[in-house]
Amino acid sequence: MIDVSHETTEILVEYKELVLKWNKTINLISKQSEVDFWDRHVVDSLQLLDYIDEFDDVLDMGSGAGFPGLVLSIGGVKNVTLVECDERKVAFLYQASRLSKNNINIIQQKITEDFERECDVLTCRGFASLNKILRLSKKIKIRKKILLLKGESYDQEITEAKEHWLFNTTVHDSITSGKGKILEVFL
Repeated sequence: MIDVSHETTEILVEYKELVLKWNKTINLISKQSEVDFWDRHVVDSLQLLDYIDEFDDVLDMGSGAGFPGLVLSIGGVKNVTLVECDERKVAFLYQASRLSKNNINIIQQKITEDFERECDVLTCRGFASLNKILRLSKKIKIRKKILLLKGESYDQEITEAKEHWLFNTTVHDSITSGKGKILEVFL
């Protein structure tokens, strides 16, 4: 379990209630994962705090319901930018971002190879393969690393991406899934 303050836990409970409320009208998360919301979504996102400095500038691509970016902001990361193209999900992110005491910037835009930004850490969860993430982020100036939450095919994704890109990775076990991994990608 991730150690967060009582106040942060209360905010995350409010966030969960908001996600479940909005999930009735727009597809933020699968119905099956509603039951295991805390571990599947919140703790899964919060475990990235071990690899991020609270003052890092984090860019979360394909933010959807706010995993991991919005949860990281609630968990203490001071500057987070959420990028999401779906207008309904962006509306949700604006409402949910009010729960965080930290700075959240929301960009409604489709991520293409022309997307330009700067950040210390780029995060993604359930967005795309490592190869596609590297292709779509080629104009993003990433000062430190990319952090990805990946499933059991992570090694195949690394192998495929190494055919096209030069990078190093450190692979960490996920605390929420025996098959899940956290990839730290250094360019």
